[in-house]
Amino acid sequence: MGGGEVGSGRWTVSDGIVLFASAVLLLSLCLVMIDDAGSSAGASSVATSTTSTLAQTPTTLSPAPTTTTTVPPTTTTTTTPPSTTTTTTTPPPTTTTTSPPTPAPPPPSSSALPAKGQATADGCAAAIAYLSAYSAPGFTFECPGYALGHQAMTCINEPGVCANENLIAIADACAVAYMNEASNSWVMTGASDAPIDPYGACS
Repeated sequence: MGGGEVGSGRWTVSDGIVLFASAVLLLSLCLVMIDDAGSSAGASSVATSTTSTLAQTPTTLSPAPTTTTTVPPTTTTTTTPPSTTTTTTTPPPTTTTTSPPTPAPPPPSSSALPAKGQATADGCAAAIAYLSAYSAPGFTFECPGYALGHQAMTCINEPGVCANENLIAIADACAVAYMNEASNSWVMTGASDAPIDPYGACS
């Protein structure tokens, strides 16, 4: 065994080392493969367990929140305008009354009442007007009247002539006659002392 060589039919030290190394390498590969297989099995087992657990766990689904929106009813307000009543009052027709023009006062009449003892007009109208103004109160007048044949007379309660009355009768309606009787009425009632027939007689 000199010289470090191994003859034919023998193994050398280097062959043994190579063989040992090969065995170790093969063992390492086997361990690696075993380890990988175990890891795969473990992973598969965990997955299966997890799947089974998920299958056994009931899933509780929470209901989706419900939102209720209440829409208030639409309120429609209708305002009716007040009715307008127009009343048209037709004014009554205007009646215009035209008064006739006021006539001018008549000129003074000749029969206007004269002053006492100043009469000049003849006629019964003038006689009655004068007697009404100037004779004594309480007498009635007649013109034309019955004067027992005289132009005129004054009678105070004379039976058969002027019973129960005071009367002045004018038969001739001249101014002198009725002025005399107006004066005589005051004398015959005692209210005057003038003479009878102070103005004379009709001409």
